[in-house]
Amino acid sequence: MSDIDATPLSSAAKTPPLPYTLRQLECFLAVAASGSIARAAVALNASDSAVSDSITALERALDAELFRRKRSRGATLTSDGITIVPIARRILTEGAELSASVGHELSAVVGPVRIGVIGTLASVILPRLIVATQRTYPGIHIEYRTGDLESLLTATNSGELDLVVTFDIGVPPEYPRIPITTTQAMLVVAAGHPLATRGTVSLAEVAHEPMVLLDIVASRTHTLELMSTQGITPRIQHRTTDYELCRALVGRGLGYTLLMRRDLTTEAWDGSRLAYLNIDPPPRATQILMVWPHNPIPPRVTAVLACVQQLRPEFEAAFG
Repeated sequence: MSDIDATPLSSAAKTPPLPYTLRQLECFLAVAASGSIARAAVALNASDSAVSDSITALERALDAELFRRKRSRGATLTSDGITIVPIARRILTEGAELSASVGHELSAVVGPVRIGVIGTLASVILPRLIVATQRTYPGIHIEYRTGDLESLLTATNSGELDLVVTFDIGVPPEYPRIPITTTQAMLVVAAGHPLATRGTVSLAEVAHEPMVLLDIVASRTHTLELMSTQGITPRIQHRTTDYELCRALVGRGLGYTLLMRRDLTTEAWDGSRLAYLNIDPPPRATQILMVWPHNPIPPRVTAVLACVQQLRPEFEAAFG
């Protein structure tokens, strides 16, 4: 008899089997995402009755109601349902990693990586990162959402997100992080503004003019702090959370704004033109970070972090 055969069963080996299946969890997440058994069935290439039966069996196994089902309103998660969404995702992802862990090294790096991004950074960061990740780790699928820092960090704490891309403004110190690149605020005016050809200006030179404030938490905080340190109280005429609307309002001569330096065309979406000017004295450099909750991270997330590091020269060029 081999040593393995002679080894007594461990307590872990005697653990009772789980009362639910991975397929039931897959059906649960599909219904949670779509809000409808019918739409989930289409996504899973299954019948409505099969999906409904899986949900019923899962609810029976967990002794909990996971959805409120109404014919006219579809399926809405209950409090218990909301609670187990991140757990179900984690179980399915780890199951996929277990299945793929034998064989070629890259095959073990599979599953979704969910990234939250501050809206003004998304168009520069996400497309490059998705392409690089798919090229190096084809088993990884990046899912993403945009939002403000508070909502994105809340989502990481609940397990809905793995990573967050943000400015280094207001990030609690306990979050692990890696730097992506640095950027700096610039003064933005209409192309026809008297200062547009100057190249470098002081904020005092526009203090008397109306301001268009990009009213996103990180941007607002940085802008108002910068103005305050120079003894300036801005005359805020317009506020918007829409980056391109902010640029268009400035392009039409409705005020100046402060935006982070990035590789952008000087033409707004509405066809108006802008001038980006350096600020004297220069404001402090602002880091762009990738942060995550203080928990062990799976190989697929580590792989995405490695891709971010490889892309740093591209990000530095985009924001430099």
